[in-house]
Amino acid sequence: MRYVTAAARGIRRGATSVARAVPVLARDCIGLVGAASIVYGIAQIHVPAAYIVGGLMLMWAAFALAGRAN
Repeated sequence: MRYVTAAARGIRRGATSVARAVPVLARDCIGLVGAASIVYGIAQIHVPAAYIVGGLMLMWAAFALAGRAN
């Protein structure tokens, strides 16, 4: 019976960790899909402009993440 209780405790801890991570992952996925949609829409108008906007978005994300790290 001890093994079953220990297994249930481990599953509960794992499920709690996943439940905490889901909102963060969902937010990040929505942000990536939004950025990709913007770049795709610009590519439909003018392809070189899409590369410029995509690069600017990546640079902005790098600066934002670097500021949070400090």
